[in-house]
Formats: sequence, C-alpha cells, structure tokens
Amino acid sequence: MSANVSEFNYSQLRIVSSSNLKNRSYVCFYFNGKRIREYNGNNLGLDIKPNYATTIDDRERLLRKLHFELQKALENNCYPAKIQINEIAVQEEKNTCQLLNEALEKKLSSNLSKFYKRNLNSIYNHFTAFLSTKELSSPIAELKRSRVEEFLTQFNSSGTYYMNKRRDLGVMFSSVSKQIEQKLMIVLNTDTVKSKAKLHKIYDKEQIKPILDHLKSTHPNLHLCCLLCYGCFLRPHEEIRNLCVYHFKNDFSEVHLSGNENKGGRVRVVFVPEYVRKELLLACCDLEPSNNLFTKTDIPFNEAYFNTAWTRSWRKMYAIGLIHKNQTIYSFRHTSVVNIYKKTKDIHILQKLLGHSDMIVTLKYLRGLGELNSDDLKNVMPEL
Repeated sequence: MSANVSEFNYSQLRIVSSSNLKNRSYVCFYFNGKRIREYNGNNLGLDIKPNYATTIDDRERLLRKLHFELQKALENNCYPAKIQINEIAVQEEKNTCQLLNEALEKKLSSNLSKFYKRNLNSIYNHFTAFLSTKELSSPIAELKRSRVEEFLTQFNSSGTYYMNKRRDLGVMFSSVSKQIEQKLMIVLNTDTVKSKAKLHKIYDKEQIKPILDHLKSTHPNLHLCCLLCYGCFLRPHEEIRNLCVYHFKNDFSEVHLSGNENKGGRVRVVFVPEYVRKELLLACCDLEPSNNLFTKTDIPFNEAYFNTAWTRSWRKMYAIGLIHKNQTIYSFRHTSVVNIYKKTKDIHILQKLLGHSDMIVTLKYLRGLGELNSDDLKNVMPEL
C-alpha cells in the first residue's frame, strides 16, 4: 500500500535513466518540499551504486533496488539514515574548489613521477583560475560540460596538446569521483580530438657512429647518455640521468633498477653490450658506489640537464649535416628497437628489453614507430 504523501511529506519515487551508460541515472522524488535525486545508497547507509555498473541490465537492477530501499526508508520515516547524516552534511559542505584541491593533494602525495605531478598541478591552477567564484563555491555536480569544453579549447593548438590537457583534467575529476563515491562524467563527455603521432625519427645506419663520435669529443656526458639509450634501451631523463655506480652489477655487464627507478614500476635488469661497458669502465674508474655517473657526486643533474645539452648539440650537428629534423635523444632508443624487431620479429623479446609491463604498450610502441601495421597482423592470422 502506498504511503500517504501529506503524512510522510514525500512524493512518488521515479527512476530516471537512459540507454547510455555515460549518462548518470538516479531515483527522483520530493522530500519536505525539496527535490531529491539519489544516485546511490549513501543516504541509506547502503552500498548501492547503479552508476558504477558496467552493463545497462546491471544498472537497471541496482536502480530498482535503490528505488525499493528508498521507498521502504521513507515509509518507515528513517530517511536519511541517522548514522549517515553527519557524514553527508560534511560532504555536502565541500564545494568544487575544495574537492579539486583535495584531489590534487592526494595525487601530489602519491607515488607518481615529478613530471606527472607537475602536469596535474598545472591543470589544477589553470582550471581553478578559469572558473568563476560562483562556480568554485558551488557543488561540483552543478558544473556544466559546456564550461569544461570552453576551458579545454584554450589548448587546441594541436590535437596532442588538447588531449593531454583533457587527460590531466580527467584524472582530477576521477579522483573527485572516488572522494564523493559518485561518477562524474563531465570531462569524459567532452569532445575528443585525434592526435597526430609525434615520431622520434630513427637514425640511418650511417648516422649513428659519426653522431656518437661527435658527441664524445664535444659533450662526453651526452655521448654516454645516448650510448646507454641506444645500447641498453634506458630512458634518458629519469633512468639514465639518475644512474649511480651501484646500479651496475657483474663487472658492469648489467644495469639493475628497482621498481621506483624505472617507468615500468618493476625490478628491471638490463644487459650492457661490450661497447657500452668499455665506456662505463672509463667513466667510473675513480668513482664511489654512491656517485652519480654524470655529476661524479651523490647528487644528479636537474631534470632539464639532458634536454638542454641535446638542444645545444643538435643545432651544431644539424648545421654540419650530421643530424636531421625530428631526430632526438629518444631516436637512439627507437633506432635500436626497430633494428631488433627487424632482426627477430619477436615482440616478447622487445617487451623485456624495453621494460614494458604490458604487451599492449609494446605493440603501440611499434605502431607508433611505423614498424607494425595491419599487414604484419594479417600475416600471422590462423589458417584453416
């Protein structure tokens, strides 16, 4: 039997949903003259989250369950649940600015790279400066998608730039979603832009030795960095720049990196070719185990060191015709990857050498270099 509206002061409950999982669904009703939208069971002290469902059927089932529990709570005059009132009141007091700030602080205190944290800090500063005082002080659910799109259009000078900013903002809103236990689709629902692949053009076989010889005589640190990038597949700005003598094992025939010292996040052991080992022995002959390979002290160079050194050296090499446009430090790594793939055609070997935790990353890497295409995949399809 339906409850008397005037006695309990609530209206008939109604489920609002759509056929698109990206659109948030809820149960709607009026309570004490105020329109209520319940997206989950928080106000009942129940773990019911329809908008976290991965299928339409599952979401509809959870919505019906939420509808039933809300109806029962209203009829028994126990809505919202007493144990949740204080928690909900605190949560409702937090506005857009506070939630974004908390999301940023959580990310900055987590085990992320300095570069990633810097990007998140930048998007937070830009976005909060863009929003009006009213928007910052209002509930985050009231923020309009059109405003987010207006913000992102500031970065549409290239597809890659736009998508990177959209991704960073999406990370912030995803963190807020976890805080409030409510999916915020506002960034995911914005327009996407196709990014053009930015290639680090590989070196011709005839280029490698002359370039390395030039760097050896003009910038020994940069020479050793490029040699490690080419011969050991290490990334220059974090993995190579921070190398110390103690990272080299078994008479400098291996490099050992812990999980927090490489991008893959797992222990990584890299073989050192003999031509790289000879240079390392010369560079480390008078160093202590804790000394950095390049500074010769216990403190590494700053993050921009190899970028700055490469830019200056590149201009000189380009002027004398040693190097071409779009050839970078990473081109050494990419060149060796392409050479090994052409030699072995074994993606598993490449995955191990590159330190990729997932085969999908290696596949994307090869596609990005133009070395893996639909024809490669077509040739390995099963035959009957």
